[in-house]
Amino acid sequence: MRPVRRTAGGVYDGAVLLADWLPHAWTRTRTARLLAGGLFDGPLPDREIRAEIVDSARLATLRELTTAGRPVGGICRCPGGPTLALYDSDDRILGSATVHGHGRVSWERAGTRDDLETAAPMALALFLYEHGVGNVVGDLLAPLVLELGFHEESEGPQFRPASVPALLAERQVPEVLRDDLLGVAGNHAAELPQDRVSALAEQLAAAETDAVARATVLLNWLGRLPFPTEALWGEGVLVRRLLDTLPEAELVAAAGSGPPVVALGALNWAAHQPENRAVVAAVAPSLRRILP
Repeated sequence: MRPVRRTAGGVYDGAVLLADWLPHAWTRTRTARLLAGGLFDGPLPDREIRAEIVDSARLATLRELTTAGRPVGGICRCPGGPTLALYDSDDRILGSATVHGHGRVSWERAGTRDDLETAAPMALALFLYEHGVGNVVGDLLAPLVLELGFHEESEGPQFRPASVPALLAERQVPEVLRDDLLGVAGNHAAELPQDRVSALAEQLAAAETDAVARATVLLNWLGRLPFPTEALWGEGVLVRRLLDTLPEAELVAAAGSGPPVVALGALNWAAHQPENRAVVAAVAPSLRRILP
């Protein structure tokens, strides 16, 4: 039984349809498949199956992750992906949903027109990662920023002003680099010439010879930058350039051994890489320790 649009008796409310239909569909579900693509990628039977879940415990976890939350009263404009399809004991489809960014799930959009903001977006992203589905870094990054309190303030400068030593200390910029960076504002840090970046990397290497330790202090610095402006486009550009001078194996080792703020820095770096599954695997234990 699919949800159908109700128009009689008042304003249409997709949240009511979700409450009526979704528990019934999940009660009958015996198989869940994660399928390639989103809303406009063709019939579900023709899709590539990325993962198939039949274990009752895993099904229960997936149900919780994709149904617990808050209806938002609207829909995301993107087509989403992957697609989650539910099947009964005879392998007949019961319904489907598309997964959208930042923990949104859109169940039977044509009937409900009301996305669900999930209660545990990081846990959902990690579940998808464990089942080999998609690039989940973006879906981990934003919730972790909010969880750790590093989203930029609505008031005040978006970039670090020059000549404020307290801000360098607050961001835990490596001490050996503070004098050189004191007079450089956050937006200008993103534009330093390569010879200056190389000199900073050499200074840091002379002060800390262990590459994993260097990666750890840089990831810690990157994780503490206010998100999104400074972390993505300001001083964060400089820190990522410094990280790029290190072997990836050492960076991944540092990502997996530090506290959540180091994991946040690692996800920031990983979001700018063509391949990032190793970083997600490294930070997953740290993230699970802080999941609700």
